[in-house]
Amino acid sequence: MKYGVLWRKTTKNIGDDVQSYAESLWLPQVDYMVDIEDMEGFVAENDEPVATIMSAWYMWKKWNWPPSKYVYPLWIGLHYNDIQRGKPRGMPAKFEYIEDGPGKEYLKSFEPIGCRDYYTTAVLDKYGIKNYFSGCVTLTLPRRDIPKPEKEYVCLVGVTKEVEKAVKKQLKDTGLEVKVMSPTRPEPSTNLSWEERRDEVISYLETYQNAKCVITFRLHCALPCLALETPVLLVRDSFKSVRFDPYRDWLHKAYPKEVIEGNFKDFILNPPANPDNYKATRAELQKTIAAFIEEAKNETRTATELVRTNYTEEEFLRWKNDTMKKTLNSYYDEYWYDFKEYKAFKKEYDKLKKNYDKLKAENEELEAKVEKLEKKHKSDKKKLKLLNSKAVKIALKLRAIYIKIFKGK
Repeated sequence: MKYGVLWRKTTKNIGDDVQSYAESLWLPQVDYMVDIEDMEGFVAENDEPVATIMSAWYMWKKWNWPPSKYVYPLWIGLHYNDIQRGKPRGMPAKFEYIEDGPGKEYLKSFEPIGCRDYYTTAVLDKYGIKNYFSGCVTLTLPRRDIPKPEKEYVCLVGVTKEVEKAVKKQLKDTGLEVKVMSPTRPEPSTNLSWEERRDEVISYLETYQNAKCVITFRLHCALPCLALETPVLLVRDSFKSVRFDPYRDWLHKAYPKEVIEGNFKDFILNPPANPDNYKATRAELQKTIAAFIEEAKNETRTATELVRTNYTEEEFLRWKNDTMKKTLNSYYDEYWYDFKEYKAFKKEYDKLKKNYDKLKAENEELEAKVEKLEKKHKSDKKKLKLLNSKAVKIALKLRAIYIKIFKGK
């Protein structure tokens, strides 16, 4: 048996690599890297099965389901969501790949499937696939034997600039350092080796472990902090995300406004321990993974001998082709309707815009005329005032002459 680490080769999200690293710690060695966006094309040498822990978010962008026969999987921590549909990086697919046929048969052959959240358990329930809530593999991360820092510090990971500014101001004279860490890389990590990415993850985890507390927006910072027993405060505008449903009660939480207003300054200065209600899930995860690794060590069959599904290669290719067509047609229908609505709206908008531009031009012309008339009126008013002044002077002179002539008589 060989061993593989599931990774997303092209990603900016360091949280993806934190999951991969957590999986790698359970393996006797790493023989292969299994790209989550190329699982169906993965091939091992000599028909060898490759034991792989499959905790991840699936179906982001490739037609890559189900994984190839060479992947010998432990299905825990599955997150299967359709919220990426239509996004530039996402797939134009909802759940077509697990509704029926080989895609569904594949997952059913590994029942029960461990899920990372209740949303995914509900999806699998809908399609008749036995499952359970397993939690995420990052909950199994161990504390490392590392030296304590000389100076205490607080970590901010992925929070808003407003929260960052407020926390720095609140801790200005406390002696606590504030370390700001990005949960993402500036560019996709395609050209980074696994060793480089692993070392970066280790550095992040050591920083988390030694922090007085961590304040974060990110799930894959918060859950590792639980595992490392570092006090963590989850700061978000909303905690209703399906990805956070199982974990909300496992974490201290705050809204950004509360942190900005200073309501959590005492928490930061004297952070309480994390709730410990995650520990039962962590223990079950550890037990499940350990059993899988032990099973893999004793497995001597080839990848072909371990195939659990009954469909032929021709049936699989036909299903895959039909599913791709079904998915694309659904996507096309959904967005073509939106596009037709958009075209109708655009036509009406262009008509109104043309009319608006015409009226605007006429209005500007009228405003120019009014301005010209106002200037003329102002000028005429000055002239009239001057004439009135002259008329008064003439009248006064005439009156003086009149008085002189008639009174002189």
